[in-house]
Amino acid sequence: MKRGETFVWCPPGTAKDHLWIIISDPVEHGGKCVVVNLTDSTHGKYSFTLVPGQHRWIYKDSDVNFADAFATSETHLLSEIASRSAIPHDPLNPDLVKKIIEVAHTHPGIAPNLKKLLPKL
Repeated sequence: MKRGETFVWCPPGTAKDHLWIIISDPVEHGGKCVVVNLTDSTHGKYSFTLVPGQHRWIYKDSDVNFADAFATSETHLLSEIASRSAIPHDPLNPDLVKKIIEVAHTHPGIAPNLKKLLPKL
């Protein structure tokens, strides 16, 4: 798995499927990676909003949910995909992934320990 890959997933403790995006490289961190999801847009002060046309899954304005970001392992994600709990989707445009990472580095909603796993751009 690599940065920019996406999948539709409803991890334990969440209420519904979201599009999740890998925003760090598992190879660089012993298989560990950071994922973020998309959620309904609030167009708030700290929102980073994606719009229809930027990815096939997006049908309405959707914010990158930095507050729900977490670290997981490539092994865990592959297991979720193998069990069909997570469904692979189209990769996100690399330029858009880069912009999400840039915002993540300074976003108040993402945990500092996760920022350490993000690539330096």
